[in-house]
Amino acid sequence: MTMQAAASGEPSIGIIIAALIGSIPILGIMAWTAVKILGPVGQAIAHRARGGDAGTPLLVQRVDQLSDDVEQLRAQLAETHERLEFTERLLAQGRSIDQLPKG
Repeated sequence: MTMQAAASGEPSIGIIIAALIGSIPILGIMAWTAVKILGPVGQAIAHRARGGDAGTPLLVQRVDQLSDDVEQLRAQLAETHERLEFTERLLAQGRSIDQLPKG
């Protein structure tokens, strides 16, 4: 570093080169992270731009299966609800033990 460069506050070429070399690993990590994060997103955007479908066949099949499962659970819940109402009506009648049939 010359006296004139030191007096003016400008960094020397050696300091600039050292800073650039020191920043290479940081830039590499940032680039790798961008590729890992934006890679799948970029692929999905490109797929949509090419007119691709909304989901993969496996995903569509899985959604259909889950929809069927939900409908089956709704039917079972409705049946359970009917049984509960029936049981509540029986209990509300308040039969005593001697009124119940022997058997």
